Amino acid sequence: MQIKRLVIENFKSIERIELIEPNPFTVFVGPNGSGKSTIFEALEFVNLNGLFGRDLALSFVRGLDTIRRRQATESSYRMEIQLEHNSVTVDPSLITDPRIPTDFLQDSDAVVARDEVNSFLLKFTRLFIGNDSLIKLNFTDDLRLTISASNLEAVLKRLLNDPIVNEEIHEWLTLFIPGFKKIEVVSGAFDSKDTLLVYEQTVEKPFTKDLISDGTYNIIALLTAVYQSEEPQFLCIEEPENGLHPQVLMSLIEFFRTMCAEKGHYIWLNTHSEAVVRKLTTDELILVNKVNGTTQAKQIKGKAIYDIPTDEAWLTGTLGGGLPW
Repeated sequence: MQIKRLVIENFKSIERIELIEPNPFTVFVGPNGSGKSTIFEALEFVNLNGLFGRDLALSFVRGLDTIRRRQATESSYRMEIQLEHNSVTVDPSLITDPRIPTDFLQDSDAVVARDEVNSFLLKFTRLFIGNDSLIKLNFTDDLRLTISASNLEAVLKRLLNDPIVNEEIHEWLTLFIPGFKKIEVVSGAFDSKDTLLVYEQTVEKPFTKDLISDGTYNIIALLTAVYQSEEPQFLCIEEPENGLHPQVLMSLIEFFRTMCAEKGHYIWLNTHSEAVVRKLTTDELILVNKVNGTTQAKQIKGKAIYDIPTDEAWLTGTLGGGLPW
């Protein structure tokens, strides 16, 4: 899966944003209230639209007025995602439009395009760990995480039943959590409720969810999100830095890059963390700013900053796109 072009128009504070061949691993940075989360919300809405149709998707977000750009002279929003698959350029705003003539979909290229778009939409997950107020679909199954990771135990339990995935998750947790020994999810004898247990090397008894740190829980949730599907998926993760040590954050960046390269994932983050930005190249960075009430996104692919650390270039405004506060 490769995103060739992404266009968002008339969604909340976005008048028009266009990204050309964004990196599989991409990080959006910018001031509070600039619209970083709005970009992820727009993608989430397209996912809901693809899964359930426009009317039901609008009901999940409480109507058109909640997503329509207030300054827009017309009521329509638009999103265009072009993917490349066997030299077929895909525009889901066309393929999923019910007004498309049925004979159009008899064309083999169109069928491939439609299937590619549907697959892309089904593999989307937006994640903001612990933020239950953002939940639109409260999954209780073990297929993928809700936006707040409220079903973490169910998804993680499935993953840990796979010996290879179990081993990989334990290896990463050993790197990220000092003194880590083992993790498991067990079911109660009477109520079948799943309970997360974390073992440390120097303590015999395990720690339950309410006894581990927020940082430890967030790391477990981030790993679960990445491993929840063996197939290429599109993850949009908000503020992954919450509760994490800067050194762990920088190691997580390498983890995300590795998973994008090895699994074909798209993993996009938004962040305020200079520790995250410090590890980025300009190809991986998108600057978000709000000008006259309108969200703008600026790619800086190939921008030379020479020996200046990326976080310093960002914090001093050298990269352009507005200051980070």
